Amino acid sequence: MLLEMKEITKTFPGVVALDKVSFNLKENEIHALVGENGAGKSTLIKILGGIYKPDSGEIFLNGKKVEFNSPLDAKRHGIAIIHQELMLAENLSIAENIFLGKEFGSPLNLNFHKMVEESKKYLQMLGFEIDPQTKVSKLNVSEKQLVEIAKAISSNAKIIVMDEPTATISEHETQILFEIMKELKEKGISIIFITHKLGEVYQIADRVTVLRDGKLIGTKNIEEISSEELVKMMVGREIKEMFPKYNKVQDEIILEVEDFEVIGYVAPVSFNVKKGEIFGITGLVGCGKSELALGLYGVYRTKFKKFIIDKQPLLELKSPQQALKAGIVLVPEDRKSQGLVLLLDVVQNITLPNCDIFAPSLNIKWKKATETTKKQIKDYNIKVSGEHQKVKNLSGGNQQKVVLAKFLLKKPKVAILVEPTRGIDVGAKIEVYKLINNLANSGIGVILVTSEIPEITGLCDRVMVMHRGKMIEILEKGEITPERILKAGTGLVENV
Repeated sequence: MLLEMKEITKTFPGVVALDKVSFNLKENEIHALVGENGAGKSTLIKILGGIYKPDSGEIFLNGKKVEFNSPLDAKRHGIAIIHQELMLAENLSIAENIFLGKEFGSPLNLNFHKMVEESKKYLQMLGFEIDPQTKVSKLNVSEKQLVEIAKAISSNAKIIVMDEPTATISEHETQILFEIMKELKEKGISIIFITHKLGEVYQIADRVTVLRDGKLIGTKNIEEISSEELVKMMVGREIKEMFPKYNKVQDEIILEVEDFEVIGYVAPVSFNVKKGEIFGITGLVGCGKSELALGLYGVYRTKFKKFIIDKQPLLELKSPQQALKAGIVLVPEDRKSQGLVLLLDVVQNITLPNCDIFAPSLNIKWKKATETTKKQIKDYNIKVSGEHQKVKNLSGGNQQKVVLAKFLLKKPKVAILVEPTRGIDVGAKIEVYKLINNLANSGIGVILVTSEIPEITGLCDRVMVMHRGKMIEILEKGEITPERILKAGTGLVENV
């Protein structure tokens, strides 16, 4: 056995994060580690990576007991971790990030040329065509994730831990990553793969271990367990319907754009969204879907021939304030950096973008804000100890519900949701899907921007597929299949 973690226990104030959890990893194995948010997966991995020290329990590598006092200790023992929270130096280039701590040359004379050339090899392995001298700060979330993966691959580790590596990359990039994982496995590298996407577990894993509420539920060979049994182990109950869909599309058009261009990012596109419709926008990383969403919200410079929202023409769109005034809200892709102030509590986070509701005359009406927050907590089923709990202490799924609650409090006409289920567990995903249906049924036009093909096929009424900044085609309900989406998304269909 390559790695054995025996009866690991870790407590934080008032919380038992891990309760005598055991986990092992064989040589040449891809071992999936799954469970809902708060199950203890990240804590277990942080102990393996030397970030936390266990309260009790032992770790063995190749039969020898080891102790990690720091992340550097873990790296020296051949363990590389791609954390869910990206750990990149934003002010450095891609190449400098990939070789950070293992630079070529001497401290006084670094060989940047060699780092750039070597970086190209790892990026090409991932199908990521970009200049390695590009600063990381200029990348979007998906592209940063690919850099993290390249960085881990370059470390020559014996064990690579991938914590949600596919959360922000498309189906196409995911398949490329899986091929790389298989190649690494053949070269003698073992991989611990953490994911909320259970379909991926069956595609790539040899074994799967399930944690729930800090406890080990079980470890199974992948061929021994059905997806229904796996979900039941994770959530403690049966899930009958993964993609609930009950929205009713109305005839009335709520948003219509013609020749809408995001300057420098997206070529002119024309489409409309009806009341009650869930309109999907999808494509590979770099296709322009996120930039289109931000353009529709007034973040990027745009120009257009026509922009009509709820029968009212918009003459210009130069800021999010204009978009909000017109009735458009956007739920951002990265909830932690763009959607929440983690050090503030739930009431403060919900109040912050809604000062027009709670502070019409400068003074915030905290009583009204608190009562409204209590209602939002109930309506969105946000699991909190109280409305004044700090947002940083909530699980990913509950953080996402706070983001939805705070932005949708404005009662918009159009809601743009960018990757709304990224990094949240299966139970929380289903709750978000129900919220999306409820939004549509309230008469809102929902634009769902996502790389998740199952979400697109399971929830959307129509879908726009993009490739390299262009709209390729709009698929009607009967045409929305994974094959059709991937064909258009990879540019094998000529744009309409």
